[in-house]
Amino acid sequence: MRRLVFAAALLAVASAGIYTLVSASFAHQAKTLTFAERFAPALELMEKR
Repeated sequence: MRRLVFAAALLAVASAGIYTLVSASFAHQAKTLTFAERFAPALELMEKR
């Protein structure tokens, strides 16, 4: 029973650590785009029609 509790706690800590690492990685790469930068491909397609 102790082994099961230890395994569950270890899994929870590992999951939280991986989630934090991935979130920090995405936050570091994220850049706020302007409206024109975000929708430029769609605006170009709309202009061609």
